[in-house]
Amino acid sequence: MRHYSPPTVALDDEFDMYGLELELGTWAYVLDDFGVVYGPGWYPFHRALTRSEQNPSAPLLNRTVPVGKTKPTGVRISPNVAEYSWRNEYVLLAPIDHRVQARTRLFVRKQGLGAMVCRITIEVDLRAERVTIPDRCPAALREQAEVKGQRVLDLLTAARRERRRRAKTPTAVLGPWAQDQSTGP
Repeated sequence: MRHYSPPTVALDDEFDMYGLELELGTWAYVLDDFGVVYGPGWYPFHRALTRSEQNPSAPLLNRTVPVGKTKPTGVRISPNVAEYSWRNEYVLLAPIDHRVQARTRLFVRKQGLGAMVCRITIEVDLRAERVTIPDRCPAALREQAEVKGQRVLDLLTAARRERRRRAKTPTAVLGPWAQDQSTGP
């Protein structure tokens, strides 16, 4: 797990040549990552731990073998509004303990063909079911940060609910494009 650091806001906005504004509307976040399983603890998203061993059918090559344990892992989430998202709308989740840091970029304004964005880390407390926005968050971006933070909490709550129903891997919280890939070739 990561070392805890309080929620932050970047000192300066930055240009994102692919940045777009996504209206807050009624969309939700979905898991936009692969190889994720459910594991124990406050944070639901884990990856299986593996070890490397010699492959009996190809002795010169090693293979990875699951060891039967999992570890909490960072994941990427995105809005469920299309079969892709824009770089500034992806959110990276990093588990700490009962808290999760959501690293995102908030839309500030259009700039040429791209946008100016503000990097921000939002804290989601799963135990208290609370979202903390950094004090330094500009007033013009606070609503956007609060709505997106609440939607991160909603996604994590839905994943924890699915895990309580004994699901081994995420399905209900996956985006449709990830569901297609999760079944494999």
